[in-house]
Amino acid sequence: MKILKFGWTSLWSLEMIQKTANIVVNSKNNSWEGVIVVVSAMSHITNTLIDLCELARLWKVQEVLDWIEKIKQKHQEVAYAIWCEKEICSMHINIINNNLDKLHDILKWVSLLWNLMTKDKAKILYFWEILSSILLSLAINKLWVESNFYKSADLIVCLGDFMNAEYDSELSLFKTSEFLKNVNLLKQIPVITWFGWWDESGNICLFDRWWSDYVATILWNLFDANIVEIWTDVDWVMSADPRVVKNPIIWDELDYSVSAEFALAWAKVLHPKTISPAIKKNIPVYIKNTFNPTAKWTKICRLNQLEWIKWINIDNSQVLITFVDNAMIGGVWYLYIVMELLKNLKISIDAVATSETSFTISIKQKDFSDSLVLELENLKNRFTIKIDEDVTKISIVWDNINDYSIFSELDNIKLITKWNFNKTLTIFIGKVEKEVILNKLHNKIFW
Repeated sequence: MKILKFGWTSLWSLEMIQKTANIVVNSKNNSWEGVIVVVSAMSHITNTLIDLCELARLWKVQEVLDWIEKIKQKHQEVAYAIWCEKEICSMHINIINNNLDKLHDILKWVSLLWNLMTKDKAKILYFWEILSSILLSLAINKLWVESNFYKSADLIVCLGDFMNAEYDSELSLFKTSEFLKNVNLLKQIPVITWFGWWDESGNICLFDRWWSDYVATILWNLFDANIVEIWTDVDWVMSADPRVVKNPIIWDELDYSVSAEFALAWAKVLHPKTISPAIKKNIPVYIKNTFNPTAKWTKICRLNQLEWIKWINIDNSQVLITFVDNAMIGGVWYLYIVMELLKNLKISIDAVATSETSFTISIKQKDFSDSLVLELENLKNRFTIKIDEDVTKISIVWDNINDYSIFSELDNIKLITKWNFNKTLTIFIGKVEKEVILNKLHNKIFW
């Protein structure tokens, strides 16, 4: 069985929806087993819904109604263009309209209350991909292949809060078994949403918006599929960002052990959590291009003879926070209280370095919020705290990591961390021109 996941770039227009439908049907025709499709929303719909939440909270009812009408009109036009006979696609149009009517009622309720609760926001954002699943299913039907659209809630039970859920593997496995009893995958192609899940109480919970690849591999795990294909807008995974580096190296295969490191820079192609279900059952993940479906792809798998792949990335949006206390030697709670603070604020750490009397953490600039600053102020009676904003992070995966001569041109080095069997290196320096440094280092390492 194959799981095919398509992001918003594969569904952003009528032409792309039709192209995606052809890819799905060809994959079905070339497979003697079933095919299941996981989809994101059409282009810009997610951001529009996020904006609508804010407009509703500010009681701008008419603007909300105008935007819903625009969304409805856009999806109706695409549906009619896919299948010109209005009578045939009327059922799909009615479902689109019914979902948008529900969205209208929720937003109107929020506007009247002047209050947007997390539970309501989850319900609103939940609608974004239902509409695209309907349209892709209609496009597949147009090619005379049976297809129906389903909500991920039909297969997956979640745990956690409304805006950052995780899945319950045991209950989800039971629901998947029930799903397969009623759906013949040899005759039908299910198109499944991924963003909105339900918990046991029937509440809508959301997965992180960038983790759709991970949901594809969750479904692959539940269905015991043998291939996952991530369809996006690039042909390959490369040694560096091709928009910055002129001659990046193209990798046709990656080992599981390094793909997670790569994924941090290629999050829109492959989220790091995607690999975890794949490793457990040693099943390959393919990165393919919807815009160029006949092109070669990158295969992520377990390589028998592991050759460490070289890769480099630069991020100009890092913050370093250093905590100093001479009494830290032998202490056991210093790191704990900072980690607990970050956990409560849901802030992830990129790197940590320690000494006898201090430790430094790095976080993304977007996570350096007023809430964090306030919490850090409360810790100043325990630590001396130093904050470096606008720091550049250089990340390298390399098979000759002990050769530091390539970094001779770097100035103002603030922090170096090294891990993963001496094959990954991260250097934090004062902010630099990303394009210049990346090209210089890439040429030294690869050429």
